[in-house]
Amino acid sequence: MAIAASIIALVIAGVDAFYPDPSSWQYSQLHARNVFFVVLPLGMVFAVVGTFIRHRLNIFGAGLILGGMGTMVYAIVPYGLNSTLRFVGIAVVLAVLIFVGNRVFLSLRKS
Repeated sequence: MAIAASIIALVIAGVDAFYPDPSSWQYSQLHARNVFFVVLPLGMVFAVVGTFIRHRLNIFGAGLILGGMGTMVYAIVPYGLNSTLRFVGIAVVLAVLIFVGNRVFLSLRKS
């Protein structure tokens, strides 16, 4: 759990440090879109990599999966995000959840 929380905190702190939110509403919408297109795929990578290494490094894999899921949620939360992008983001999160759940439960079934 600490790994997952650390990954999410690292992504949030990284966005805040290297790409802070501007004060103007128009620029905040652009900011939310740009963060979405960078952070959502990053979260997907964390979750998928965690799924594949979970059988070797159980605790690290689970931390990457949970950290990836939390990172993807962070990508779709900003208020300035377009509704269409938010819908696509939620669909992607759901697809990754189905993929991860399928891989994890199939591996549990085999053991």
